[in-house]
Amino acid sequence: MNLHELIAAMASFEDRGELAKLDEIGLPPGNAVQWLFGLTAGLYFGDGETLRTRQAMLDLTIRYYDLAKGNTNLLSFNERVRRISSREEVAQSLSQDEYFDERKTASFYIRHMPKQALRSTDPVRDYFTALLPGIGYRGGNGRLMYQTRLSELSSNSTGVVRLFVDACRYLRVFYAVSGMSLFFYSYATGATEKAYPLFRRFPGLLYEDGSNFTLEILHRTDVIRDVNWLTTVNDDLLKRVGGLEKAKEALGSEVVLHPYEGGVVFQAGELPMLGDLNKGRVPSAYRAVNDFLKPLRYENWDYPYLRAPYDIDEMEYTRWWTRRFDDGER
Repeated sequence: MNLHELIAAMASFEDRGELAKLDEIGLPPGNAVQWLFGLTAGLYFGDGETLRTRQAMLDLTIRYYDLAKGNTNLLSFNERVRRISSREEVAQSLSQDEYFDERKTASFYIRHMPKQALRSTDPVRDYFTALLPGIGYRGGNGRLMYQTRLSELSSNSTGVVRLFVDACRYLRVFYAVSGMSLFFYSYATGATEKAYPLFRRFPGLLYEDGSNFTLEILHRTDVIRDVNWLTTVNDDLLKRVGGLEKAKEALGSEVVLHPYEGGVVFQAGELPMLGDLNKGRVPSAYRAVNDFLKPLRYENWDYPYLRAPYDIDEMEYTRWWTRRFDDGER
């Protein structure tokens, strides 16, 4: 399947409401997979995280391991890598003094790795990665990114939303977002540039490069980047746009609100949507959430957020992307 065939398939699945079929589509040049489709969640919390946050992240990691049904068979903690085959091994690997030492920055991931491979540059569907800043860490806020398969929406969409809401509550995020996305092996590879036509046509795609966004805003907790199927803001940010009651009044029945102690999750429709700019379609629920939260959006980008082909102005592309749900920006 070449790029044009892929775009045609995406448009067809969008028309028929069959986006879950994208779960089994990749774009292989030769035998290498450049990207896969699925759901991505990106969560951001302040750098003053505590032992409570580290315990919450450990609990979420084990919960994700169960969700992935054991497909995550590799764990890397502070660059030490080991194979895992049970939730007990996940807990044992992270339940140690180094992980719970707030003076030290902790980073780890669990992911799928082919059984016979020590390394792989293929993207994977099962991946959970976290950064927990230590005291005095200069690299910005803490973050979590995890991926789930589109098939989870068919089998347990309520559970997918519940996991996201619980993660936001446990980590006390100031901002979080989740939606349909492309899974890349690395955001620094040429695959992100080759996906440019997809991002220009299908606005519902989520581009979740947490490292890039964190380095851009550093320690700020008063901004968001963009919105998607699920978007979270904490109570402080919600107050700046009028509070929960105003949100209920301003947003239509397509947007479901999931309030929790500390914030609220905006769910833009029952299931994620891609939209199709070639057909003038922008998901109306996404646009409604965007319009309501737009005053919180980070605008003063110093560096491009998205990679693009060499003849594309990446700063212009970044501005367009973060405003893609605005009127007059499509």
